[in-house]
Amino acid sequence: MKGIKNLTEGPILRQLFMLAMPIMATSFIQMAYSMTDMAWVGRIGSEAIAAVGSVGLLTWMTTSLALLNKVGSEVSVGQAIGMKDETAAKCFATHNITLSLIVSGSISCSLQVMMIRTHFASVSFARM
Repeated sequence: MKGIKNLTEGPILRQLFMLAMPIMATSFIQMAYSMTDMAWVGRIGSEAIAAVGSVGLLTWMTTSLALLNKVGSEVSVGQAIGMKDETAAKCFATHNITLSLIVSGSISCSLQVMMIRTHFASVSFARM
């Protein structure tokens, strides 16, 4: 397999830093994005800030749900690669893609149902 980096060789602090750096950078970018949204929307009013905060929380929750199977499959794929079993690693990766599609589809359908209910509730409320 190409592109495999052995994290058990070399200084441990450097290996941990190189492993954690992309995760920290991603978290920082997401936090900066949310803060920028809040700063710009803050000029509109408090209701707009509340809406942006709610959407930010919803985005974080759905991202966490979508990444659940990713974390589990990384362990399985990593163990298969460590055992030098390329077939098992490909099988675990394929299962991860399938689970990702199922989780993403179910989250998408749930959000769609919530949007439709909200729309019909606002339409029926406006008619009264």
